[in-house]
Amino acid sequence: MRDAYVRFFKAFNVSTDEFFDFGIREIIHVPLDRAAIEWNELRKRVETGGCVTVRGFGRNGRGNSQFLDFYANVFGHSGFAIDLTNNAAPTRVLQRLTGYSKIRMAGCEQLANYQVSHIFGRTKNPYAFTAPWNIVYIPKIVDPFTGHEARGDLASQFQIRFRKHMLSVFQPLVDDYNCAVTASLFAAKIDDYVASLEKNSQFALALRLAFAPIEIMA
Repeated sequence: MRDAYVRFFKAFNVSTDEFFDFGIREIIHVPLDRAAIEWNELRKRVETGGCVTVRGFGRNGRGNSQFLDFYANVFGHSGFAIDLTNNAAPTRVLQRLTGYSKIRMAGCEQLANYQVSHIFGRTKNPYAFTAPWNIVYIPKIVDPFTGHEARGDLASQFQIRFRKHMLSVFQPLVDDYNCAVTASLFAAKIDDYVASLEKNSQFALALRLAFAPIEIMA
């Protein structure tokens, strides 16, 4: 297979380890103590009512109403809103808690050529979309390795390394998230909702993926 990344590294005499080390080293994340406070507040809003933002579903948000119905059904309130720009709400969290911004902003150091990236995905999940343990600034040159569009062994290697590193930073908060989504009462509500849907529907699959616990494969 002809891999453009491999060819780039060979042309400029950069090893994959050097590139990966650079990518991990340059990540900007929320400090753990601030992340813990933010996470506790977010979880309370999700579970007891309050304004919570999630990413839209489907082309032009055609599946948004389905997810909003699901949230209201499972969590018992309607305080959920769709982020119409896909990343505005997580970006605001990073700006507020890290002191860095991609745009000129009072009180923040401006960044250039950094991207907001979700570490563990699950952007249709209100627990995870704006969770401080799930979002970072990462150099744009590295960001393509973190997403679903990247292909090949190098992308897979970096994603595992990236997620393992961030898990080592945020393990207690990720564990708390896993407890929330695997709690028997919550899991039963998801099962009941999925059972009401057409079998093997795209939406049912999306629900399962969005609310899956976080596990890092070796």
